[in-house]
Amino acid sequence: MTATGWIEKRLEGRRQATRARMIHQHRRVSAKKRAWSRDIARVMLVGSMLMLGVLAVEIGRKAVTVLHNASVTSSVSIG
Repeated sequence: MTATGWIEKRLEGRRQATRARMIHQHRRVSAKKRAWSRDIARVMLVGSMLMLGVLAVEIGRKAVTVLHNASVTSSVSIG
């Protein structure tokens, strides 16, 4: 073992610990980003479901109006 062998081991240990900390921090940041992405996707899904519900109601109302107007005009006879 050289005179500086012990310090090389300590430096390598510190490098590995720093590398592990950086990997852990990167994974934590990535997990937060994924959580935000999931939350945004959920909000968009709820919004689109509400929009589809509103459209279905409006289409139903329009169909009832058209059918009502068709029945009124067909029952009236001119002459």
